[in-house]
Amino acid sequence: MKSPLSRLLSTRADERPETVAFRDATDGRALTWRAVAAQAGHWRRLVHTGEIAPQARVGLVIGGPLEFTAAYLGCMSAGLTAAPIDPRLAPTELSAMLARLRVDVVATDDPENARSELSAWQVGLDDPKQLWSTAARPSDGAALRPAVLLTSSGTTGRPKGIPLSEAQLLHAAGRVARHHEFSPAETGYTPLPLFHVNAQVMGLLATVVSGASLVIDRRFDAGEYWARVAEWRPTWLNAVPAILASLAGRPAPEVPGIRFARSASAPLPPTTSLRFTERTGIGVLETYGMSEAAGQITANPLDPARRRVGSVGRPVEVDLEIAEDGEVLLRGDQVVSHYLELDENGPERTRPARTASGWLCTGDVGSLDDGGFLCLAGRMDDVINRGGEKIYPQEIENVLLAHPDVAAVAVVGAPHDRLGQVPAAFVTARGGAADGLTESLRAWCADRLTRYKRPSVIEVTDALPVGPTGKILRRVLAEAL
Repeated sequence: MKSPLSRLLSTRADERPETVAFRDATDGRALTWRAVAAQAGHWRRLVHTGEIAPQARVGLVIGGPLEFTAAYLGCMSAGLTAAPIDPRLAPTELSAMLARLRVDVVATDDPENARSELSAWQVGLDDPKQLWSTAARPSDGAALRPAVLLTSSGTTGRPKGIPLSEAQLLHAAGRVARHHEFSPAETGYTPLPLFHVNAQVMGLLATVVSGASLVIDRRFDAGEYWARVAEWRPTWLNAVPAILASLAGRPAPEVPGIRFARSASAPLPPTTSLRFTERTGIGVLETYGMSEAAGQITANPLDPARRRVGSVGRPVEVDLEIAEDGEVLLRGDQVVSHYLELDENGPERTRPARTASGWLCTGDVGSLDDGGFLCLAGRMDDVINRGGEKIYPQEIENVLLAHPDVAAVAVVGAPHDRLGQVPAAFVTARGGAADGLTESLRAWCADRLTRYKRPSVIEVTDALPVGPTGKILRRVLAEAL
């Protein structure tokens, strides 16, 4: 029996077989709806013939937009668990992530990202090609087998797994399509990384649900952005505050037909929103979402006159309340009910994601105005939000502490005009080895951390502020910045 996504792809292929569904903005290659449905069929065949075990976990380590799209939709269609992974990870980071997610099969468009101890397939726009196969199945004994498995943090420490079902993902995509009034006449343009839930649901799945089309860029390039937009003529733009801030400071041509630029992944400074619109003539539709809700939670109205700058909008088909301490709470079938504790050294376990009354505590602080619009004030924890990329200090601290000349370290978020925050590291030297330590640590991090996680500031100090129990007082360091 075909899954709901498989039936939906078949319907699109029957209705508009030669219409472009997804396009690579860089080289112009395209997937028609017929080709997308055929790709899904390839993955179902691999399961039917036993070449990939049913419900296996497939790590998608894929940089090509069309290759990722075909594999992501194909895995969901075949009843497999898709585990999207940042293809920029360093080899040690990638190995750790694959182990934590208990990946059975690696799907990649770069064979260097495949691991010999796992079954591996090279993906393209034809049939997936098997690189090698093993009998190992790390997901044996898995606590859950969702349609998509995302993670809440980086590649070290104890990240949470966020399991999303096919029903939750398609429901979320439907909410997005309805709110933004997508139709087969719409074309979106997104340069956002596809291993994030925003690009998956707002981009890929909302396109499938609505029958629209999507132009996907491999990365954001400020110098090429408007040329790509002019070439492909989208009707809406998918962005994050860092992109809008960058574009607001550059010359922009007149590009007709764009209904809005959608902002998500981090709170958008009002000045950035206003400057972008003044520069481009394109209104910004600010939204708020998170992986635990399969993406969109709130959104501003489509009508520009009803939008509220500085607000992420009103709830979209989800229950939302503000707790006494200001934390944003969510409730609804589309919200995950459990987290997965990801620990490669022990059994995989679940733990409730909601309270006894069904509320998910988001960790975000906010307030609702008299019109029901949500305004976010920040995070309750110490996560660093670098232009929508969530960075956890402990991961960076562990890398720095492994340096032989570092005695202690604390990482906090430093303010940044365009990105919002960047990591800043305060370190104390071991044995008085402070000379040249900053330069040494920059090289150390370059070999061990993805670029966006590397500290923008490294300050060598005599001592770190600590409380009575010896716990480092991060707030003191943050205030100093």
